[in-house]
Amino acid sequence: MTDSGAAAVTLQGNTAVERRALRVLLVEDNAGDARLLREMFSKEKAGSFELTHKTRMSEAEVHLARGGVDVVLLDMGLPDGHGIENLRRARAAAPDVVMMVLTGQDDEVLAAEAIKEGAQDYLIKGQIENRALPRALRHAMDRQRMQTESDRMRNLQLQLRDDFLSHVSHELRSPLTSIYSFTTIVADGLAGETSPQQGDCLRIVLRNVRQLQAMIEDLLEVTQVQEGKLSIEVEPVSVDEAIEYALEARKGAAKEKEIAVSAQCSAGLPMAYANATRVRQILTILLDNALKFTPAGGLVNIEAGVHEEKEGLLLVKVSDTGCGISPETIEGIFGHLYQVSDLAIESCRAGRKGLGLSLQIAKELVTRLGGEIWVTSELGKSSRFFFTLPVFSTSTE
Repeated sequence: MTDSGAAAVTLQGNTAVERRALRVLLVEDNAGDARLLREMFSKEKAGSFELTHKTRMSEAEVHLARGGVDVVLLDMGLPDGHGIENLRRARAAAPDVVMMVLTGQDDEVLAAEAIKEGAQDYLIKGQIENRALPRALRHAMDRQRMQTESDRMRNLQLQLRDDFLSHVSHELRSPLTSIYSFTTIVADGLAGETSPQQGDCLRIVLRNVRQLQAMIEDLLEVTQVQEGKLSIEVEPVSVDEAIEYALEARKGAAKEKEIAVSAQCSAGLPMAYANATRVRQILTILLDNALKFTPAGGLVNIEAGVHEEKEGLLLVKVSDTGCGISPETIEGIFGHLYQVSDLAIESCRAGRKGLGLSLQIAKELVTRLGGEIWVTSELGKSSRFFFTLPVFSTSTE
């Protein structure tokens, strides 16, 4: 043990380098276990560790909030806290501090849950060797540093990519608008008569320009959301009318693929407290997605009603008889720039890939409107997308 602020001195080449002691907080109410752990640290080189001991979770939270802790050795059973909840409280007080759980039970389920909740390691009392604990602390610190650096680099890469895509999107907007305008002029014969073959070629150009424009609008919308620039004003909204709008907008696409589209709304469906434009956008995104992954002859259906389990919410469901989604795919389907890779799904897709932004936009919009969105699916059979919206009442104004 060392006093606060103690440091060890090591030599690198001919230069003396000061290395600060590793500050360890032991949260343990059993006096015997605490004494054994202290003895393990006492065998280490002087100045290597600085140990602080607390016997209650509340004391540990106060100490962690003050800072100055590198690693926590946390007992799972304390007078004022028990189990995984202790770990959650410790991480809430100091999210960046390395957490190592101590327990008297060899419980693999508990160990897995602790790691999932952010613990770096799981140590069983009575099975810790004298030199193993300090070594485990150092390894935990190394892992934490590596993970932090990895996360920082990943976030930096994502930010650079998003900045690049946003910049490119803005730069492409004007020339694409110009291409679309002049191609339309030629296709409509305003710049001279064209042959049927030329007309077909021009229509292909226009279709691809519209697709590029849609991708760019998606990129700009996501950028606005991420930067907090997307303004949404809420008001009473008719979900029935929003569904009718989305169905009308995608009627041609459904007919082209020979997919039957239907809708059922509960009688007397109350108004949602949302934004009409954004609700239409969410429904259009989910309807587009359903049509994209449903083969010819399939069915897409939209249902809306009052949530049966959660008071004050409307529940909207968009279901299809398409290819379905695998369980591992569902976890990331609302993620940034997500692309479906299942071969079974790819085989029934029609048209060119987008950027994988539409479902992320739908999630962001639903969240901003105070709702939730999720999906259930059976691979090879169907998918069901659900989202909720607050019910409008005089108290929500």
